[in-house]
Amino acid sequence: MSNDCWEDQLIAEQHYRQLLDHCPDMILVHEGGRFVYMNPAGVRWLGGTSEEQFIGRRVTEIVHPGEIHAVLARIASLRCVGDSSGPTPETLLRLDGTTMDVEVVSVLTRWNGKLAYLVIMHDLSAQKAAEKTLRYQAALVNYVSDAIIATTVTGIVTSWNPAAETIYHCPAAKALGRPVSEAVGAPLDPAAIVSNGGVARVAHRTSGGTVLSVRVSAAAMDDGFVLVCTDQTALLQAEQHFQTVVNSLGEGVVVLDSEGRVESVNPAALRILGVDSSDRVYDSARRVAIIPIIQPDGRIVNPDQRALFEFLKTQASQTRCVLGVDRAGDGQRVWLSANGQLLDPDNPQNSSVLLSFIDITAQHTASQRLAYEAAHDGLTGLPNRGHVLSHMSRHLDERDPAGRGAVLFIDLDKFKAVNDSLGHEAGDILLKTAAHRLKAAFRAGDVVGRLGGDEFIALVQGEISQTGLNQLVERIHAALAKPVSVRGAEVAVTASIGIAVIAKDDPRNSRQIVRDAEAAMYHAKSSGGKMSRYFMHQLPQPNH
Repeated sequence: MSNDCWEDQLIAEQHYRQLLDHCPDMILVHEGGRFVYMNPAGVRWLGGTSEEQFIGRRVTEIVHPGEIHAVLARIASLRCVGDSSGPTPETLLRLDGTTMDVEVVSVLTRWNGKLAYLVIMHDLSAQKAAEKTLRYQAALVNYVSDAIIATTVTGIVTSWNPAAETIYHCPAAKALGRPVSEAVGAPLDPAAIVSNGGVARVAHRTSGGTVLSVRVSAAAMDDGFVLVCTDQTALLQAEQHFQTVVNSLGEGVVVLDSEGRVESVNPAALRILGVDSSDRVYDSARRVAIIPIIQPDGRIVNPDQRALFEFLKTQASQTRCVLGVDRAGDGQRVWLSANGQLLDPDNPQNSSVLLSFIDITAQHTASQRLAYEAAHDGLTGLPNRGHVLSHMSRHLDERDPAGRGAVLFIDLDKFKAVNDSLGHEAGDILLKTAAHRLKAAFRAGDVVGRLGGDEFIALVQGEISQTGLNQLVERIHAALAKPVSVRGAEVAVTASIGIAVIAKDDPRNSRQIVRDAEAAMYHAKSSGGKMSRYFMHQLPQPNH
């Protein structure tokens, strides 16, 4: 085969693979009973995150146990390349154990030069739901039909269907020939309904006096009127029941219209957002679109102050979205776990939005606190070793190549003697005081952390001259030298400081720079302590 033919075949195969990858239906290929390909739609349908989760697994793992025999028989019936099975309904098993109804077509083909089965699956969920809805609607027509009443121009009943007999508890023989107002137990003027738009919601009464909530549609005919009376009593009761349930929920529920105005809101939402419906604040709070959203890291979602509603419309169907809002009444920030969904996703620009949320302020605060504690020293409150090294690594990756900085390794001299003579509680007081003084000695943008024991580390970020470093070291020595009152005794502490300068285009990583600063510190300590030394390449490295 010529090179041109090979290239054409390769391009054709690439295009074919792209078609499979972008097909909205699930497409998979299996060879020897195991998957060798699954398109992104298939991965998503089965609840996976990547194709690799399925490659090499048996085909029968995604087939409902009751259908495995039929599936294997269908595959065995395909004998020649190009043979295909007819569309067959099948039940798939997702990774989470739930099922999915699909229609399957299998084709015997070649895949990478080997015989394989290409399987195309079409989601039947919508069809099944539609069939169920149609069956339900058919049942409604058969068993919960509307009353259809015909009258003369003057309102005398000329037709009264069985549904009317059921709704009004009045047989046709009794209703025919009577004024319609008497038949439905309330004043009813068909001509007035037609002139006012053809629809009215009114209260009727059964022959026994029971009040009905009825929707009346009226149309004028040549010889009178036709009325369609829908008994909405049960619907009204259901709406009232639903509203009672929603109002009793601890979860906030808000429905916003397409302009961001509140269509409905339950008491829990008002409580969580700090809105009192009796206050004047409530009038402005009803336009929820003015409420800004805060991300978990503290940043406002939309710098241009676009609203909560706009966020939901651009990121519809959000689940468990963590966001912060400031309460309308007292300005206190609360953190919410929110679910947002367009009520009409096919028309997002004009759709209302359903928003539900719960207050997770306590959990969020605890989580933030745990994250802080994991990155900070429990005694001094300074960043711990891991946090400082991580920050240094980012600093080295992001720093200006022309910039300069330094790492200072600080070890308190003779700290053990304080612990031994005055006790560990006194040592802790001394460490906290030293930490406070060290932090105050550095610039605002620098990072000071505790490595453990009596060892501290500091990252000087940004440009600093040799003179500036020397002045910084002098400030540290002076700050630490001030006596500390510990259990009635005045204790003065000194420190040995090792300095590793971070040069332009420094090749060392963060751990190597810390190692060099530590070597310089040991050199300072071996020289008598209470002094500082810069790292020189000939210094011996510390043993660990």
